[in-house]
Amino acid sequence: MIEIIKNRYGNERVLEKISPTKIRVIGESIYSRGSKDDEGNQIMFDFEGGPCYNVGAKLTFGKYKWKIKSITPEKTDKENLASVVLEVTL
Repeated sequence: MIEIIKNRYGNERVLEKISPTKIRVIGESIYSRGSKDDEGNQIMFDFEGGPCYNVGAKLTFGKYKWKIKSITPEKTDKENLASVVLEVTL
C-alpha cells in the first residue's frame, strides 16, 4: 500500500507499508533533522517543510490511525532525498 502526501511547500512524501508494522516515508528534502533520547534512540524526525514524526504520535495511513513506536532514519544514495522507517502499532 502506498499513499502520497504533500508538505507545506507542495513537495511529495511517499508513505509505503513495507511490513505489517513498518511504514517507510521518503521524499525530497534539502535538509532533515532529528533528536534522540538519553539512551540514543531516535525520537523525532523532521523533513524540510514537514511532516515531523515523533515517537508516541499518531499517523493516519490507509484506513487506520497508527501510533509511532520507533523511528529509524535510512541512508539514501541520492542527494537531497530523505527516508525514514516508522515502526507502528494500531
